Amino acid sequence: MIRKSGLFSASVALCFSLSVSLLPSQSFATNTNITVLPNETDGLKIMLAMEDRDDGTSNVSKSKLTTCRYGMKAKKLVCVENPRIKLMEGVRKDYGETEQDKKSVSILLDPPGERGIGFLQYDYDDKAKESDQWMYFSALGKVKRIVSGSDDEPKTGSFFGSEFAYEDMEKRHIEDYNYKILKQNVKYQGRDCWVIESTPNPERSRKSNYSRSVIWVDKERLLGLKTMLYDRQGKRAKRLTTRKVKLIDNIWVGTVLNINNLQTKRMSTLVTQELAFNINVDDNFLTQRTLTDNSYRENRLQDYREHLQN
Repeated sequence: MIRKSGLFSASVALCFSLSVSLLPSQSFATNTNITVLPNETDGLKIMLAMEDRDDGTSNVSKSKLTTCRYGMKAKKLVCVENPRIKLMEGVRKDYGETEQDKKSVSILLDPPGERGIGFLQYDYDDKAKESDQWMYFSALGKVKRIVSGSDDEPKTGSFFGSEFAYEDMEKRHIEDYNYKILKQNVKYQGRDCWVIESTPNPERSRKSNYSRSVIWVDKERLLGLKTMLYDRQGKRAKRLTTRKVKLIDNIWVGTVLNINNLQTKRMSTLVTQELAFNINVDDNFLTQRTLTDNSYRENRLQDYREHLQN
């Protein structure tokens, strides 16, 4: 059962739909300081309203990440091989006057051979600062910083071997993109939506794997329900969908996030199983020490786990 003692953000920072940030899970507030009406024609204003949300100051979660090669059966995507399943715990905390700087850590619990592998990320509201990311490989006892090959190359690699790329996990700055409403009134998952195209500016495009994205935005909940991502050649690359949306303490939470790699025919599904918000997170926990010091990490996580319910 998902429980909220405060609030939650992606995660995973994943959506406000990959066009702005992908997060380890995702949540969006029903109240915002920016008013958008169902007939709104300004794509940028809609995106700003999505970002201008109360998503709490911290959260702790337990999630399941499933990855497999897929095929079609009865018009549904199904795994055609035994899926790789990973269980993980995540902790996030916001910083800064506007709480737009974020620090988060994800630690694998299962399978046993990968237990303790960790991912640490720092996101910054300052667009001049790129997200910092580190991976910890418990078998090697080493922390590796994730960087791009050069200033004009995007990052490569994926989050815990899934179809979520490192770039997908980063905070996206709205001002780095141009927005255009492609369709004003569309039904998706039974919801009234805008369909908005997001295109990176020249500076951002040099650092991105994607040439554009198209987002289906729920008009009432200001939640990205589907995103189509296009590669640098303009071909469809990935489809991201949000399902099982729940209202928790006035926050819309997408509890199931699926990413479908249309080119490799592989997909990953991130399911948030347990969740708590606005807990007291020690600043020292969101550092590399949590990646490398198992005893310290477990002692702290034991306190955070008490906020979760099965």
